[in-house]
Amino acid sequence: MSFRIIRVRNRERIFLLFFAWFRYFTYALDGIKGFDLICNGSFIAFFIVFLLKINPNIRHIVILVKILRWGMKREKIIIGTLILSIATTSVRFVGMFFRIYLANTIGSEGIGLYQLILSFYFLMVTLATAGIRVAISKLISEELALKNYSNAKRVLHQSLCISIITGFAAGAVLYCFADYIGSSLLNDKRTVQALLYLAPSLPILAISNCYKGYFYALGKVTQPSIIQMTEQFVRIFLIIYLMDTCLPKGLEYACGAIAIGMTAEEIFALIVVWLFYIMDKKPFAGKTQKKADNMVFKILGISLPLSATSNMNSILRTIENTLIPARLLLYGLPSETAISLYGMIKGMVLPLLFFPSSILTSLSSLLIPSVAGDNALANEKSVSKTLSQVIHFTAISGIWVVAVFVSFPEEIAMAVYNNRQVGTMIKLISYICPFMYLNMVISSALNALGEQISSFMVNTIESVLKISIIYVFVPIYGFDAYLFALFITTILNTVLYLFRLLQVSSILFDISNWIIKPVTAAIIAGILSRYSFLLFQKTSNPILALTSSIIILSLLYLMGLIFSKSINFKGREFYCLKNQ
Repeated sequence: MSFRIIRVRNRERIFLLFFAWFRYFTYALDGIKGFDLICNGSFIAFFIVFLLKINPNIRHIVILVKILRWGMKREKIIIGTLILSIATTSVRFVGMFFRIYLANTIGSEGIGLYQLILSFYFLMVTLATAGIRVAISKLISEELALKNYSNAKRVLHQSLCISIITGFAAGAVLYCFADYIGSSLLNDKRTVQALLYLAPSLPILAISNCYKGYFYALGKVTQPSIIQMTEQFVRIFLIIYLMDTCLPKGLEYACGAIAIGMTAEEIFALIVVWLFYIMDKKPFAGKTQKKADNMVFKILGISLPLSATSNMNSILRTIENTLIPARLLLYGLPSETAISLYGMIKGMVLPLLFFPSSILTSLSSLLIPSVAGDNALANEKSVSKTLSQVIHFTAISGIWVVAVFVSFPEEIAMAVYNNRQVGTMIKLISYICPFMYLNMVISSALNALGEQISSFMVNTIESVLKISIIYVFVPIYGFDAYLFALFITTILNTVLYLFRLLQVSSILFDISNWIIKPVTAAIIAGILSRYSFLLFQKTSNPILALTSSIIILSLLYLMGLIFSKSINFKGREFYCLKNQ
């Protein structure tokens, strides 16, 4: 098949150049079909629609089809890309609006109580899931890459059996010991009712988790994303419906309503993901298959270290979360103030700081099967290339987030929560966003490379150090000691993660393009955008002024990255091709 270059009209050329700029962000994810699907598919679909609108008689639409095929990497259905893109964005937006609703409805004390319940519930979730999804994602990806279709099928079936056992065991523990957990471990009897309502969700969640791991292993992120979006609406609508009845009875009943919504969400998710699995075209269907090996030991070999890591981390996180309000009481704060302050950080500030990381969350899930598949084939060059691009993308994303939140902390806090105290905390804590984002991505990379033990050791060191600082210094120095612990341990975690990744891979850390140039661009963009905000504020609505200034900051930051050559399009030519 031969191709020839086609002359493109000026306005079409402008959009193609804009596409070339946008393509950089997906360049970070070459080889990870799902992420290309998120970024390229939705953009190109919009691009085609726009060009058809401005020129219905365009003759060279095949040009765009060629780009579409290239950008989506063998994905054939544009509708899937639109659904996935909408899902990843809407889940974050809807979740944030729901947190705003909860903050305004049950207050910071209610948010603190809710976070206490979640801290122990997530411990039970790690017991129920036992690292199975990562094992499924990694093993199925490896077995399919090696064309061992029967083994891939058995991985899923045996993982389901393991998950049923662990899920029911975790649910039984939570249900039988809810009273003791709430009154003695969480030190608040108001948490007991919610824990009882959450117990049935654990076996359901464990089973659906296996099916989601299957889809992630195949790079089919559309199905899990649809489920994530729709199940969230089920939970939110049910909670809002119940809240009018439950809230007047007290915060205990309000948290119970939230727990009922979360359990209903998991029931809905299991039904939908099972239907998706039934309808899915299996990669091992119709293939000549040899007798399958017993995959239990391989599954446990991955899941048990990972489960031990997750369980230990969850135990330490639960200790940390229960210690914070308890040690603040010893500092001299009233009980309500301690719970409120805890709720403000855990339920308002940190979720807001993680709000822009929706792409990185998807990336963390997609990174495991992508890197594991290349690693199984001993394709070291591809592994190193993918990891380098991912870390680069994560670093510049985290630095952009710092620039936004440091430039407009109070304005964002007032727009979202109508609370200036949250703005002060946002400005302080936002500096560790790049480290938190890198932790998320590098931990997934290490898991994909079989470094679960390393992740376990690093997370244990971080948690023990944080708990020690909270236990010793918070009663003396108050909340400042907790902030100090958060900064020190997060940075230490990133350094240890990165050091181990450099040891087990061939990537080279480019401090100039990944750190120095983006930081310089962010500082300049932040100063100029802050000045523009002061000008906009005099003549326009505060929300409009804030939105405009953030857009200006983002564009200036992008220009700084391009002009400093922190990002470039070397080796990426964007031609308009047509069959001759």
